[in-house]
Amino acid sequence: METAITALFLLIYLLRLDARMRCLFWPLADIFNSVIAALFLLVVCLFAIIIKTNKGTLAGGVLGLMLLVLCIVDVVLLYKKISLDKARGRSAPAK
Repeated sequence: METAITALFLLIYLLRLDARMRCLFWPLADIFNSVIAALFLLVVCLFAIIIKTNKGTLAGGVLGLMLLVLCIVDVVLLYKKISLDKARGRSAPAK
């Protein structure tokens, strides 16, 4: 399910549909998607590392934890983009 949601976000950004559909604040939706993916990866990778039935399971858990770090970096960068954007419409102060 998480892969389908991420693919949907990628398709929306590639087709520039985020500019047409203004009913949703897309960076915030992308942050929620990354947070949910990070939580999912944390649970799955910890189970893979704890169980470690073979070396492949352990390697998958470690690689998943690296992907978890990338999801957290994505959340931080998106949060900085949201909080550092200047003008947001009519209510923005004049320069």
